[in-house]
Amino acid sequence: MEQAQFKEDRIHGDPLYPIRVYEINCQPGEELLELHWHDELEFLMLTKGKALFRVSMQDYELEAGEAIFVNGGQLHSGQIVTNEGCSFTAIVFHADILGGDRFDLVREKYINPLIQQKYVVPVRIRQDTVEEREILTLLGQVFEVNLNEKPFFELSTKAYLPLIISKLMMLGGPSFRELPLPVNPAHIDRLKDIIAYMQANFSSAIRLEDLAAIASFSESYFCRYFKGFTGKSPMDYLNQLRAKRAALLLKDTDKKITEISFDVGFNTLSYFIGVFKMHFGCTPSQYRKRLNEDIKKRERG
Repeated sequence: MEQAQFKEDRIHGDPLYPIRVYEINCQPGEELLELHWHDELEFLMLTKGKALFRVSMQDYELEAGEAIFVNGGQLHSGQIVTNEGCSFTAIVFHADILGGDRFDLVREKYINPLIQQKYVVPVRIRQDTVEEREILTLLGQVFEVNLNEKPFFELSTKAYLPLIISKLMMLGGPSFRELPLPVNPAHIDRLKDIIAYMQANFSSAIRLEDLAAIASFSESYFCRYFKGFTGKSPMDYLNQLRAKRAALLLKDTDKKITEISFDVGFNTLSYFIGVFKMHFGCTPSQYRKRLNEDIKKRERG
């Protein structure tokens, strides 16, 4: 996925079986799930650690064993909230699995209102109620049959998913308010331009007023707009981008830390060290030392 495009261009499954299950492992300091969206629906279950997921403009903190539902077209991202690694399993699937693309009672009565957000369902699925635990158990079964490609796994999955959706909808209800479109193309285009600018110019001085001008917003409105989509202020997002680029340089080059600091756009070493430690939980020198120790352990093997 090209980070600046946000709409994921990955093909999930194939036309005959538009379903794909993914297992993702992430170490502290790594981006758990980059900001993106896709037309398909998704269930994501955290299997290890703790993480904060952002769906549309709401944050949901998950512990292992809990899940989130992402409707088609919703921006979503995720980040680790502790100094421990995280893992999750996700299933991404086309709505046609739930009801055909021709006229179909199930499609018209249930699926279309769901994907059009005329029917509101919970995003976070915890283990607080019997109904939620039933959904989590069914999700676990879906993951198992697909990852292990058990006999008839395609047929089983096409049976499980409508059942999971029906149980989820029982926990929701009709929307009695006008909801925005899942993705506003104009807003996404502006966001793409802003982050593309950050990615191309992170090594140079970037001022808040420069970013607001790209979006043709006032600085105060721009900050609210940007944080609404990403969960971070513009400068926090930029510093995270710079810290991630610095981590790559620490890993792939022998450059001195002071040189890396300037290469990624920080004017002072102390500020760079503080920002890096905030995102990775250690100083740049400690990070490089840990990488070298990991390499030696693998070599001793």
